[in-house]
Amino acid sequence: MSVDQDTNQRNDDGYLSMHTGWFASGWPSYLPQHQSMTLCMLFGTASVRELRGDLDDILQQVFKGEPGAFFGRNGETLDSPVVWFDEDELADVENDEEKNQLRADSAAHQSKCEHLYRAAGLPVPTTIRELADTMLAAGIATLHDGAWTMPEDIPGPEDVLPLPDEDRARIAGMRRVWENGHVEQAPIDYLEDDLNRPDELFTSVDRLAKATEASEDDIRHALGRLLREGEARIERGTDREQAVLEDLQDHERFHLVLDWQHFNENRITIRRG
Repeated sequence: MSVDQDTNQRNDDGYLSMHTGWFASGWPSYLPQHQSMTLCMLFGTASVRELRGDLDDILQQVFKGEPGAFFGRNGETLDSPVVWFDEDELADVENDEEKNQLRADSAAHQSKCEHLYRAAGLPVPTTIRELADTMLAAGIATLHDGAWTMPEDIPGPEDVLPLPDEDRARIAGMRRVWENGHVEQAPIDYLEDDLNRPDELFTSVDRLAKATEASEDDIRHALGRLLREGEARIERGTDREQAVLEDLQDHERFHLVLDWQHFNENRITIRRG
């Protein structure tokens, strides 16, 4: 199993472990988001440390009986109800109509997911403990003879639930973002952190590759995303005419002109810890 160590959640024995494929799996969109993430972290920690026992046992071993705010709120236990919508999310919403709409949207989403569970033969959870059973039934983790494991590749919702085509397409698009995130992020980190967001840069594909320790193909992929999203353009020549990336050799120099305002307004950036 591939895991990351979560530096924000720590106990006496060290860091908790999170499966690196959790967010890209698509499950956060089909389970109570925050509680399913903490359970995934608990499963991952039990797997990595080779802890044995049922859910109560590993919770005791990890937190010595004091989970604190692990499940999102102080005092919550495995038998606390699942939470599909956190009322704290309404703190900055001033319009009552918008608040009611957010609640209605959340209720509709919960109903949809519960219908999908029933159709797939999964238990519909009402408590955090039952949510763990749902996740185990979906193959996200396995408990066998007291031993916890998680698969290298978590089965996605599309492998378990009878999802409509539009949901499957959305998951595939989201997963491409996660899978390519590190490729696309390398030149962005270089432009932001090393060069302090220049308005433009006179460079080439091979120079960017060397500066970011990425391959030329990866740099072309990342530049292609910037160009398609309207966050940058390529110019060449004395008269600074717009050029096409595919027409340039790796060594050919060009002016990379950045539109940081457009980038800030439209880009969601993924950073891996």
